[in-house]
Amino acid sequence: MSEVDSGPGVPLAAEVAAQAVRRLTSAILDARARGVSNPDVSEKISALADRLEAVAAHPHECVTGEIGTQVGVLERSPVSGPKNPVAVPLRFERCEDGSSLAHAEFPRQYQGPPGIVHGGISGLVLDVAMAVANRTAGPAGMTAEMTLRYLRPTPLHTEVTVRGRHLRAEGRKVWSQGTFEVDGEPTVVCDALFITKEHV
Repeated sequence: MSEVDSGPGVPLAAEVAAQAVRRLTSAILDARARGVSNPDVSEKISALADRLEAVAAHPHECVTGEIGTQVGVLERSPVSGPKNPVAVPLRFERCEDGSSLAHAEFPRQYQGPPGIVHGGISGLVLDVAMAVANRTAGPAGMTAEMTLRYLRPTPLHTEVTVRGRHLRAEGRKVWSQGTFEVDGEPTVVCDALFITKEHV
C-alpha cells in the first residue's frame, strides 16, 4: 500500500513502517539486555536497509522539498512526526487556555541513566510543546534560549504529561514555559525565549 492509495482512517505506509521500526528498536534493545543474539535476523535487517537506501531520495532533495511548508516538517518531526521512526510520537492537543498538552510513555531508546528519560530528550520534547503553544497565540518563532530545571527523574515506561505554555510576547520576542509531569508532580521545567521573524 502506498501513501497515495491509503483510504480514510488507514495509516499511511510511511507511518506503518515508522511504527514497525520503533518496535524493532525496542526489541533490539530488549534482546541485547537478555543476551540474545540472532545473526540471521541481523542480516535480514541489514539487507532491508540496503534495499531502502537504494531507492531513497538524496537527503538534500528531501530538505529542499520541505522549505516554506509545515506539512513535511510536522510529519517528520523527531518529537511528533508519525512518519519519523525516531519520534515517540506525541499527539499534541491545543487547550482552551492556549496551552499545548500531550501524554507519552518513553521506552528504553530514550534512556539516559538506567530507567530514566535522558535529559536531552526532555529538552527536545519541551521545545516542541512550547512551539505548539506559541503557534496557537501567533508565530511560533525560533528557539533562542532554553533553561531546563530537572526537579526529579522522569521514569521510563510511565505516563508523562507534557505541557507547553505561551507566557507573553514583546516585539519579536516570545517567552514560553514547558513542563514534564508524573502523577501530577513536575519532573522537568523549561523556560524559553523564542524569536519571530516579524513583530508579534
